[in-house]
Amino acid sequence: MQESFLHYIWQFQYFDKKDLKISSGEKLEIFFPGTHNDDAGPDFSNAKIKLDQIDWIGSVEIHAQSSSWYEHHHDADASYENVVLHVVWNEDKEVLRADGTAIPTLVLNNRVDKALIGRYQNLVENSSIIPCEKIFPSVTDLVKIGMLDKALMQRLENKAEKIHQLLAATGNDWEEVTYQLLARNFGFKINYDPFFQLANAVRRKILLKHTDNLTHIESLLFGQAGFLDYGIKDEYFKTLQREYKVLSAKYQLENQKIKKENWKFLRLRPANFPTIRIAQFSALFYKNKNFFSKLIESNANVHDLFDVSTSDYWHNHYRFGRKTVRSISGMGKDSINNLIINTVAPLMVAYGKAQDDPEKVERAVELLQSIKPEKNKITKTWDNIGFSVKNAFDSQALIELNNNYCLKRKCLACNVGIDILKPSRA
Repeated sequence: MQESFLHYIWQFQYFDKKDLKISSGEKLEIFFPGTHNDDAGPDFSNAKIKLDQIDWIGSVEIHAQSSSWYEHHHDADASYENVVLHVVWNEDKEVLRADGTAIPTLVLNNRVDKALIGRYQNLVENSSIIPCEKIFPSVTDLVKIGMLDKALMQRLENKAEKIHQLLAATGNDWEEVTYQLLARNFGFKINYDPFFQLANAVRRKILLKHTDNLTHIESLLFGQAGFLDYGIKDEYFKTLQREYKVLSAKYQLENQKIKKENWKFLRLRPANFPTIRIAQFSALFYKNKNFFSKLIESNANVHDLFDVSTSDYWHNHYRFGRKTVRSISGMGKDSINNLIINTVAPLMVAYGKAQDDPEKVERAVELLQSIKPEKNKITKTWDNIGFSVKNAFDSQALIELNNNYCLKRKCLACNVGIDILKPSRA
C-alpha cells in the first residue's frame, strides 16, 4: 500500500467511519483531518479529533506500516511530539511517545472500499503515458482548468527559483541574470549549454564597454565561441579576427574560449545555426543593453524588444565564408515566442515574487495566454486525447503536468486524478 494513497484516503475521508475506534478500543470522532503538509514534519497539521470525551488538536502522521515511525526516526524528532493520531494501513508495532505513552493509532486496512483501491491501482499501473487518458474526456472543464492553473504556476515558480539562485551567484544583478538566461535560451536546447558557457566567458560588464560598436560585440562573442580560430578569406571575418585579437588580450579572455566543436549544426535548419543565433544575440544586446529594465516597464511591448536587425553580413550568410542566395530575415516569430516563454515570463514571475508585486506575475500569465502554443511530442499527446491546446499557457501547463505528474504517476496530487477517483464516480 502506497503512503500517497493513504494520504488521499485520509485527506478526503474516503473510509468507513461506522463505529470508528482506535486500535486500543477508544471511540474516535474526526472533526477536521488537518492541512496537508508538503514540508518537513508530520503529514497533516492542525487536525481536530475527539477520543472518548476529550478533544484534541494536533498533527496526524500516516504510514503503511506503523513500524515506519521508528524506521523514519520520528521517535527522535521533537516535531512529532504533537502527533495526536497515527493513521496506518497495518499496525505491526506499537508506537510510543518519548514519555512512554502510546500514540493513538487508527488502522484503515478493513475500512477502505476494495473497489476504490482497484480503481487507483488501475489508474497508476496502466502503461499509458497519460494514466487517465481513457477517462480524461469525461472530466469537467472546471477541473481541467484548475489543474492547468496549478501546473503552470508550479512550472513558473520552479523556473523563478532557479533565477533566484542565479541572482544569489551574481550579487542580485537582475541585468546580468537576464543576459545569462537570454544567452542560454538563444541556444534553443540543441546549443543550450555552449551558449550559457559563452555568456559566462564574455560577461555583460565587458560588452557594456562596447555598446556603441556592434562589430566589437560580435568579435567578442564570435571569438570567444571559437568561430574565429580559422583562416577564412572574407573581409568581415578578418575584421572580427583583428578586433578579437586586441580585445581578448585586453580582457584576458583567451583561456576561457569555447571550442568550436562544442557547437552543434547537424540536423538544424540554417536559421537555427549557432552562428546566426550569435549574430542575433549580438544585435539584441547592441539594441537593448539594459534588457531587464525595459522588460519590467509596465508599458513595454515585449515583442518589440526582440525586433532587431543583425549586421549586413548576416543578411546573406548562415556561416562564415558561405554566402547564400536567399535573403535572411530577422528572428522568426516562433523563436521570439520561445524566448518569451522560457526567459521573459519566468523573469517576470521571479521579479514579481521578489518584489511582492502580483501584477508582474499576472502580466507573465497574460503574456503566455497571448501567444500561440508550442508544438511538440507532449502537446501532440494531449491533443490526441481531445484536449485543445490554445496558447502557451496551456502548452507550458501540459508540459509540467506530463513531466511531473503523469510520468511520475502522481495522480493523487492532480486535480484530475482526485476527481476521477471520487467514490461518487464509481
